[in-house]
Amino acid sequence: MNAKRWRDARDGYSMLLPTIVGVLVFFAFPLAYSLFLSFTNGRLLARLDEPTRFIGLENYLTALKSPVFQDALKITFTFSVAVLIFSIIPALLLAVLINEKIKGQSFFRSIYFVPVVASVVGISLVWRFLFNKDFGWINLAIEWFGKLTGLNKSIGLVPISWLGNANYALTAVIIVFVWKTIGYNMVIFMAGLQGINKQLYEAANIDGANRWQTLVNITVPMLSPTTFFIVVTTLISCLQVFDVPYALGWTRGNQAGPADSMLTNVLQLYREAFINNSTGYSSALAWLLTIIILIITVVQFRVSQRWVNYD
Repeated sequence: MNAKRWRDARDGYSMLLPTIVGVLVFFAFPLAYSLFLSFTNGRLLARLDEPTRFIGLENYLTALKSPVFQDALKITFTFSVAVLIFSIIPALLLAVLINEKIKGQSFFRSIYFVPVVASVVGISLVWRFLFNKDFGWINLAIEWFGKLTGLNKSIGLVPISWLGNANYALTAVIIVFVWKTIGYNMVIFMAGLQGINKQLYEAANIDGANRWQTLVNITVPMLSPTTFFIVVTTLISCLQVFDVPYALGWTRGNQAGPADSMLTNVLQLYREAFINNSTGYSSALAWLLTIIILIITVVQFRVSQRWVNYD
């Protein structure tokens, strides 16, 4: 290597060095160390009489047999399916409506996108007030609707303890997460709509297709790559959810809502690591969740070949 090439290589690597060091220190090393911890009885605050030792797959086997892990997995999957349904379909419809030539288009885009960039803690405090059983606006709206329709007398609509009842706590988390996610999905759908050839719509109008037929036969098929991207990213976000259930339902008794009804896998991981002082077991939980996400993502990519159209 001549002197000029050596200087070019030196300059290039010197500019890459901060990024390389950052990746090694803040990503690669923690990742490798967490994998190592998952095979040990490691604790966050280890005692001298209880040194860290290698225990093989014991943490993984304990987690797979644990009813708490199984319940957390069920809650996480229930939450994920509900969010996928209620954040993607409405987002598509909103994107189609706002994409029309209407007044205040930019205003509506901004309004729906505000929850995406809002602070989770801040909006959770607002939603805790809205969900309040005694004076929350949601219960007031239910009561008003019951009086207006007469359902109070027929089926007995009563105020709901959204955050105090295990039957409704997860529903409250789903509502907040959907409200926070739907704006992002809408913007992505709008970007996808810009890439659809307008001649397809013109041909459909000439053939006499109505708006519903145009939506089903042109818009939805042409948006399949965008839909696939949104499904994958939204599902991964759901499987990793932590902030919303923590801000809404974490109690002084270190439970995720009443009777752990909001306990997702990441919340369980947090509790094991920082409350129960069991970093080895929590690392195993983290790697199990990583494997589950990887398997689901691979399956999604395989299945996508049957319905995603890139032409």
